[in-house]
Amino acid sequence: MGRALDIDEHLFSTSTVLFGLVVGAFLMIAADLYSTSYQHKRTLDQITYKQALVIGLIQCFSLWPGFSRSGSTISGGVLLGLNHRAAADFTFIMAVPIMAGASFLSLLSNWKYFTLDVLPFFTVGFISAFLFAYVSIRFFLRIIGRVKLMPFAIYRIVLALVVYMIYF
Repeated sequence: MGRALDIDEHLFSTSTVLFGLVVGAFLMIAADLYSTSYQHKRTLDQITYKQALVIGLIQCFSLWPGFSRSGSTISGGVLLGLNHRAAADFTFIMAVPIMAGASFLSLLSNWKYFTLDVLPFFTVGFISAFLFAYVSIRFFLRIIGRVKLMPFAIYRIVLALVVYMIYF
């Protein structure tokens, strides 16, 4: 068990999260700069199997604390020639099985806490979370084509600076 504590201590530290925030921001900046340097931009219907595989592999960066799953996959999609909207659409499509699987595993591991008296709380929580996620995703998809990734990258750098000043 000592080995797992060492991993938690080193990988889930403030400095590794800061590193993930900054590197993720630079990935977003690189994607935005690259997207203006080429003409051919693929849409969601034009994604190749190779692009889908590479975007899925880029998603593995999100295992690093502070690295955003959607930020890394959208950036990766743009770097692979997708337009911002197609990369964002594909990112949210990829999220469905991941989130469904994580939710299922969470339900299985917490099954003992489900009783009739807490069912209304879980129902309201589920509906609220679903509606908020739906509205948030629609809003994000509406603005991603216009603002690109740069504002999100700047936000990540500012957040990293603020956290750095607080903790170091």
